[in-house]
Amino acid sequence: MKKYVSNVFSIYQATLRGNFLSTLLMAAFLAACTAPISEQSRQSGTFDTIAATQTFTAGYRHISERYIEAVSASELALEGLRGLATIDPSLQVDLSGNRIIVSSNIFPSRSYAAPAVNDYEGWANLTVQILRHAQNQAALIRSTKLGKLYEAVFDGSLSQLDAFSRYASVEQAKRNREKRSGFGGIGIRFKKLENGVIVTHVFPGSPANKAGLRPKDIITHADGRSLAELKRQAAGSLLRGEIGSIVEVKILRPPARLPFNLSIKRDRIVEVTATHSVKNGIVNIRVTRFNNRTARHVTQNLAQGLQEARRQTNTKAKGVILDLRSNPGGLLKQAVNVSDLFLVDGRIISTRGRHPASDHDYDAKGSDIAQGLPLVVIINGRSASASEIVAAALQDHDRALVIGSTSFGKGTVQTVITLPNKAEITLTWSRFQAPSGYFLHGLGVSPSICATRNNNSDAAQIIEAALGNAVQYSETVQAWHAVSTQQKQERQRLKELCPATNRRNPIDLQIAEKLLKNAALYQRVKALSPAIAFIGN
Repeated sequence: MKKYVSNVFSIYQATLRGNFLSTLLMAAFLAACTAPISEQSRQSGTFDTIAATQTFTAGYRHISERYIEAVSASELALEGLRGLATIDPSLQVDLSGNRIIVSSNIFPSRSYAAPAVNDYEGWANLTVQILRHAQNQAALIRSTKLGKLYEAVFDGSLSQLDAFSRYASVEQAKRNREKRSGFGGIGIRFKKLENGVIVTHVFPGSPANKAGLRPKDIITHADGRSLAELKRQAAGSLLRGEIGSIVEVKILRPPARLPFNLSIKRDRIVEVTATHSVKNGIVNIRVTRFNNRTARHVTQNLAQGLQEARRQTNTKAKGVILDLRSNPGGLLKQAVNVSDLFLVDGRIISTRGRHPASDHDYDAKGSDIAQGLPLVVIINGRSASASEIVAAALQDHDRALVIGSTSFGKGTVQTVITLPNKAEITLTWSRFQAPSGYFLHGLGVSPSICATRNNNSDAAQIIEAALGNAVQYSETVQAWHAVSTQQKQERQRLKELCPATNRRNPIDLQIAEKLLKNAALYQRVKALSPAIAFIGN
């Protein structure tokens, strides 16, 4: 895979947008073709022809080659240039024969020769020329910061694709990388106050934790600068910094609130994505998303939970709950690794796309760290992507009972393309295929016990209703595996058999606990699942 590309898939949440802050300078040969731009335009950003062409060339090439459906450089460039209308509605870009016509009600039309359909560099050069021309002729374009111009073009290029393909500015791309891989910081969550920030959470094992920082502590200063005058993001930026560097903070601690200082050495901070609780010998692991340490977090929490369960009951744990409700997803590899924690062998997930590198089979390689303990996975309508991979894999292999509601159905894989200027394009390039062969996109995972049908609030009654509907459930499973990706209406109909909910309903946990407390009942429900054939077997 090229150096600009790393494999990841996104959360299904709303499309991220940001400001593109790099500066561009237009070369002399373009200046010879157009009138010089105004001083106002220079202040808002000018073009470096080489940098701009490299950025657009890389963008058009990677999108065209890697997107899950065929799309040409010409389509991307034309839609991208039309995206400038979001800044100046009077601007029009049309294709007439082999000519590109740029027109507006405020400046004369200009015609350009259209490059070959997949001449990536040619379309990139044309994009830069038209941007330069628009800057010279249109006040709205001229007064727009360069980052917004890039955003408009790439948003336009991606607008005709799918909802999960998106552009991120340099700053937003940096934040995205921090979510995936961590950042230099002290390891706290906080809220802004008038006199600084109040600590709401200290990550276990973090520099803040080791230094003695506590929840409810108020940080008033960082490196001598008052946080009172700063907005939340600016305050956070002061606390972050290069890994290994020192930040000096002034603290007010209730109830005395006498100021004192702490020196905290920054380290790589990766959000803790798994926590656990133990009740009546049942270990409940809550997973909020999938970053590059999620499998490690799950492993640690399971080990701790099993020890706590043994201390509580003087015997081994009764079972494990894996709570994936409202988990929007994250890194594909981590979904595979979490699934592998509970599977001895077999297919976990397959990805299928148009680009050869997008096709991949992921198989279990390890051992079941839960040692065969009964396992329940809870999902809801906001469980998406990575969480659906885990639920589908454990369900297909009959390793876990899945309960709750039908999941979101975000079954596509995104690859992240890092552009030469460090902005990013997140691009859909393949689809998930469950071990039993069905594609998750637009369908999701169907629970063995549906907690949202008939609005029943009694766990025992919901379980008995599921046991009484064995024939109906078997028919649903068969239909689930038979429906094609083109049958969108049928896929939606199947999803609605167990209506999705966005809530983390307490009844889900009650059902899970009841099943794990009663081994015979757990096995009766597991027996509902019909035998399925696995792909690759």
